[in-house]
Amino acid sequence: MRIAVIISSFLGWPLLQNLLTQGVVAGVAVPANGRDEAEQLHQWLVQAGAPPRRLARAGLTLDLTAWLADLRPTAVLVLTFPWRIPAEVLRMPPQGFINAHFAALPGYRGPEPTFWQLRNGEAAGAVTMHRMEVDFDTGPILAATPVSIGPHDTHGLHRAQLALAAVHTGRQLLDALRTGTPGQPQDEAVARYWPRPTLPDLCINWQEPAEPIARLVRATNPWNRGALAALRGQPLRILSATPRPETVAAPPGTVVLAVPGQALLVACGLSQVIQLDMVALDEGYFTGEQLVGLGIQPGEVLGTLPLPVASTPQLQPS
Repeated sequence: MRIAVIISSFLGWPLLQNLLTQGVVAGVAVPANGRDEAEQLHQWLVQAGAPPRRLARAGLTLDLTAWLADLRPTAVLVLTFPWRIPAEVLRMPPQGFINAHFAALPGYRGPEPTFWQLRNGEAAGAVTMHRMEVDFDTGPILAATPVSIGPHDTHGLHRAQLALAAVHTGRQLLDALRTGTPGQPQDEAVARYWPRPTLPDLCINWQEPAEPIARLVRATNPWNRGALAALRGQPLRILSATPRPETVAAPPGTVVLAVPGQALLVACGLSQVIQLDMVALDEGYFTGEQLVGLGIQPGEVLGTLPLPVASTPQLQPS
């Protein structure tokens, strides 16, 4: 059993390390796109004694064809890759291309499923290994490992858990390949493709209740540096927020408590309250209490992006 591996994200690094120690890796390739993760992975692989082949988007079919003709692997395992694998290349290895999808399938297809699973309040994600077909994230499932999502898990924490869980899923995959398991077809009746989040998906709507807002905050920490709002006309990124039990008679987005030494509380939908624990401004990162010290006052209203063009006063220490 010899597996060729294509990798472009730190998500796949623990699994790749494990496969290298097992001696089943025929060769490794990384995208030559200049991105920080791909460059770091290239350096790590060189240091590990497994210098990777660089794949460019231009001429990808020829590059992959030549690489596979040289290696003759049983299968190719893709641990994230920014470009579509050409259809004619998918059929070259005897057991095809296998994609490691870091989410549950078929319900969470798409390029950024971790965001959507946290945003939607799912109790678990998954690492799913499936045969690649022409359409994204389709093809029979060969192995899957559920990964729970805790009530306080952020995007970054869940990704770390997925990366570790992939090692176990990789062992399942090798067993499936050795036995020639055809895999379980995905149920298209429950399949859904989730697109990459756009700006409106990342912005807080203060009309929502506290828990959905808190889920959005966790789903954007740290990769987007938090969920987006507006304070006095400038962007405010919220990295940590906690729903509170109180209810208030105040319009959503209104600061209802801003006293030095106490929590910073904001009204939201259904008359609920959410506590801002950690935020980011252009001036730096601040706790809610520190933001109070910078001059935010009860009765101020936090807005929703996009901001109007006109400039507004900056925060100044009180």
